Formats: sequence, C-alpha cells, structure tokens
Amino acid sequence: MTAFNPRHACLWIHRYTGLAMAGFLVVAGITGTLLAFHHELDEVFNHKLAYIDNQDTSQLPVAVLHDAVISAYPEHNFSSMPISVAPNRSAVFTVDKVRDKKANKQPASAFQEVYVNPYNGHIIGTRDKNAWAWRNTIWKVFWLHRELLLGDIGKLILGIIALVWTLNCFIGFYLTLPRAVKQHRLPRQESAKKRASLLKRWLPAWTIRRKTNTFKLNYDVHHAFGLWLWLILLVIAWSSVGFNLQQVYNPIMQTLVGLEGKEDKSNKSGKSSAQSVPEAKRFNKAVLMINKDNSIEYLSQQANIAAQKNGLNVEQLLGIRWAEEDKQWQMRFKTNEDIGKKGGASSITVNASDGSVEKVNFAYQNASFGSKVDQWLSTLHMGHISHGIGHLAYQIFLALIGLAVAVLSGTGVYLWYKGRQQRLKSLQKLQ
Repeated sequence: MTAFNPRHACLWIHRYTGLAMAGFLVVAGITGTLLAFHHELDEVFNHKLAYIDNQDTSQLPVAVLHDAVISAYPEHNFSSMPISVAPNRSAVFTVDKVRDKKANKQPASAFQEVYVNPYNGHIIGTRDKNAWAWRNTIWKVFWLHRELLLGDIGKLILGIIALVWTLNCFIGFYLTLPRAVKQHRLPRQESAKKRASLLKRWLPAWTIRRKTNTFKLNYDVHHAFGLWLWLILLVIAWSSVGFNLQQVYNPIMQTLVGLEGKEDKSNKSGKSSAQSVPEAKRFNKAVLMINKDNSIEYLSQQANIAAQKNGLNVEQLLGIRWAEEDKQWQMRFKTNEDIGKKGGASSITVNASDGSVEKVNFAYQNASFGSKVDQWLSTLHMGHISHGIGHLAYQIFLALIGLAVAVLSGTGVYLWYKGRQQRLKSLQKLQ
C-alpha cells in the first residue's frame, strides 16, 4: 500500500484548482489593473460629459448648480451634493437610489448621473451607467470584474473562485518550502547544519535566474512572484470572498477577528436608518439656519473643530447629504487616522434648524478590531487609500498586482502543459 504523501496531494490540488481558476483570474487580474485607475480612465472614456473648457469667470456655488438640476429633473431626488468642482470638470449630481420601492414611489430613473457646467449652470447631459456605450466602458469593466456581467450568478462563481484561491495561497506557500531532509540518526553537529541549510535551500524559490531556458524562467517567475507578493495576494483573494460570498466570509471573520454582524452594528448605533421620502428634492425651499447655501462651509468648519479637539486633521471632505426625514445635514470626511474613504471614513451630522452638532462619528474610534480588519481588507483591495502622491503610488502598485495575478495564472498553465507533455513522453517510453 502506497503511503500518503501530503506534498504530492497538495501539488495535485494546487495544479488542478489552479487550472480551473486560471481563466477567471486572468480576467480578474487584467480588469483589476484597469480598475486601479477607475476614476481617471472613466473620465477619459466619458470625456464629453466629464470635461469642460476652463473659463475666466468664477464657478457658480454648488447650491446654485443643485437648484438647476432639481429644476431640470423635478421627478427625481438629488439629496447629495459634491463638495467642490475641479476647474476643468463638470459638476456631477447623482440620482438617489430607491431602496424601498413600496415606501417611495419615485419612478425608476433612466439615468444615474447629471452633468452640469459649473460656470453657467447649464445641463450638459445625463448618463445611464448600465447602457452599452463607449462612455460606460470602465463601468462595464467593473461589472466584468465584479460579477462577470452575469449578476448574482457571476458573483457566486467569483466568490467560489476567490475562496479556492485563498486556500491555494496557503497550499502554494507550502509547496515552495524545501523538502525535509531525512536525518537517519545524524550526529548533533551535522543535524544542526541540516537545519541551518533550510533557509539556504529555500532562497532559490525567491529568486529568478537570468540565464536559463523558458521552462525554468516560468518556474522561477511562478515561485518568486507568489512568494514576494504572497501577503497582498492573500488580501485580494480573501477580500474577494468578502465581496461575493459573505455567507462564508462573515462567520469566519467573526470567529477570527470578532467582526460584528449587521444586527450587532444596528444595535450599537441604537437607531435604524430612515427611509428617504419624495419631498427630499425640495429641501432647498426650507427656511433653516443651515441651508443649502451655507451647509458646506458650516459643516466643514464643524468637522475641523471636532477633529482638532480629538487631535486629528481633516485630510479630505468626501461629500454632503441632506436628510429630509430628520432635517439634518450629513457630511463625510477622512481624517489622518481613518481607513480609506468608504466604510472607514468619518462623518458629522448637524441639525439644520439651529446648527447644533447632533453626532460626530470618528471611524477609527467607533470601529471594533474586527471592523477595522474588514475595512483594511476592502480598502486595500479597492485602492481607496491615502491621497495625493501616496494614493497614486498605491494605484500603480495595485495595477501591477493585477498584472501579477494574470502572470501567475499564465505561468501556472504553462508549467502544467509542459509537465503533461513530459508525463506523456514517459508513458510512451514505457509502452
């Protein structure tokens, strides 16, 4: 009876699961490289709406631009506003999502974004990101990356692929380790030398030989890329499980790092989110102390005051929103202690009637350890990290990681193919 060899079993699993995943990972890697520059590339493809010519006149206030959008599309809600508009860019206003179709009778919108000239308030156009059009190229790349353009079925497929990929990260790491040397009752000194040589024997797996043949080059690239990029590849793989297969991700994260479930988060906040109402589009008509005209300036001042009291700096203002149901203004911002610009960002809520600060949420203070780990995973995956030069550097790094994923898959298929050819030759010789 042949003894079980764990290394051979792991090699078999790594080889054939890698083959099954290769096509999906090549697509995910290449699309991920493009999505590292999602915003920049989207503006290139959508330049007719996104870009405008610089003008000598001053831009109109954001509140005035918002009024123009409401007047042009009174049947839709636009509760959010941009904080500012770049000199050669259009102002973009997003149609509110209808989260509860029974409670909110707002009609389904034929578009999701309205583009406005910030110098004169004229509507440049609208965009339906779901349409098959040149201007939506990067959004189609995103949905290909996220769900293979197949909806929930695609998400499920990619979730399973990501789970297998996560397991393969550990199997692949194990396979790079040098094989154990049998001691056979060696003297102590010689046994110590054998142990010391373990790292020396593992070192070639981290390097790529320059003067070599095609097979060895692919072999070295597969091993070295997998080792040098192992941690970030594990982050990308496991966070992909979180995006697409939460029924597996959440229980494991709850066990490992104490990630809170949705019920725990809602109980902790002590208040459920209110539904939006059709009257939200008319908030500009309310007689309030903090109105649309002064909201951005006032909330940004209050955010800075609150941050300074806690020894923080506000690095970036992310967006402002009017909550009609509570008569409140809500602004999201990123401090120097926050993780990313999405779930890990801070926020401030102000009562519009008297200007009192209702709530300040500093994300780094209120998030549990499990939530912080989850935020770091998603932020590193999506590239919503840092700003300025630091953000650009990480975008480049993330783009290279996408290419590395495609290269690892390609070299893996090549190694299997050459190995299969060799095995077939061996069988022919035996016959």
